[in-house]
Amino acid sequence: MNGKMALVVDKTGATLEKGTHDTVVLIHADGRRERVGLRALGSVVIHGDVKLSTGLLQTISAHGVTLTVLPLRCHQGHTPVMGFGQLPVRHATLRHQQHLAYADAYRRINLARRVIWAKLESMAKFARQYAPDHVNGYYQTIHAAASASDVASLMGLEGAATLQHFKVLAAVYENSDTFRFDKRSRQPPKDEVNALMSLAYTLAQSLATQLVLQAGLDVQVGFLHGIHRDRQSLALDLIEPARAELDEWVKKLLIEQQTIKPAMFSHSADGSVWLTKEGRGLFYPDWYREGYRVALHPMRMLLANMLSDLRHYRSSETIVS
Repeated sequence: MNGKMALVVDKTGATLEKGTHDTVVLIHADGRRERVGLRALGSVVIHGDVKLSTGLLQTISAHGVTLTVLPLRCHQGHTPVMGFGQLPVRHATLRHQQHLAYADAYRRINLARRVIWAKLESMAKFARQYAPDHVNGYYQTIHAAASASDVASLMGLEGAATLQHFKVLAAVYENSDTFRFDKRSRQPPKDEVNALMSLAYTLAQSLATQLVLQAGLDVQVGFLHGIHRDRQSLALDLIEPARAELDEWVKKLLIEQQTIKPAMFSHSADGSVWLTKEGRGLFYPDWYREGYRVALHPMRMLLANMLSDLRHYRSSETIVS
């Protein structure tokens, strides 16, 4: 977040409006008003039913402030809404190279390999601590990815490795008396661990989109994740190497620090699980103190490698011309 603050609004009936002198005004249901300067603001996260003015949306977009709107309960089909700042005009040439690289099968698979290799390295790091016997398997997959002929093959390798990672993660939680993790479940998450993992992944995706836009790239054009309607595919690429790091951080939060207790989760009739307001009040300070930094480092590294490749392609074309 580059040292900027985050505004988390978790109060039903609240309103966010554009204020004077480049400020955001939070109006509580009881009429109390609080102001936050836009220059100090990096992101806004909203839980549940909060009113937003159109003037506010235009203003935070112009200032490059990310907006993430999350439902209070994670039911099937409820996906986060994310809004972001404007694309820098000066990077149009770089975005053009991104589009050309996506359209070129050779360039795209090379950039997709960047994503896979970074994710596999991250999972190998996790296994090195908790299941050393599995480390070689991840590096064998790294070698296999080097000879994969298309993106579909890469996705298959990634899927198998991720499944193995979740088996390792399940074994880690077997030693816990308070939390269990059997397998990955989402939309909706079916247990407390999955609920917290999903929340961390969503916030990381918001951060990834901010990084992409700041770099001047098109967030909807990924390389491992193809173009799909209403999806920030490049942001999904960036969070891949951060997932295992965030799994480790969530485990630390639940088991080692015991910051979040089982009673801080709610369960619905359809089996979905979500963090209560009390739990969110403890989660967000930890996220903005430590969690987002855990996600930020691997995403920045991957983005830097992608940018280097895209600029190399542009330089090579210039030389040929």
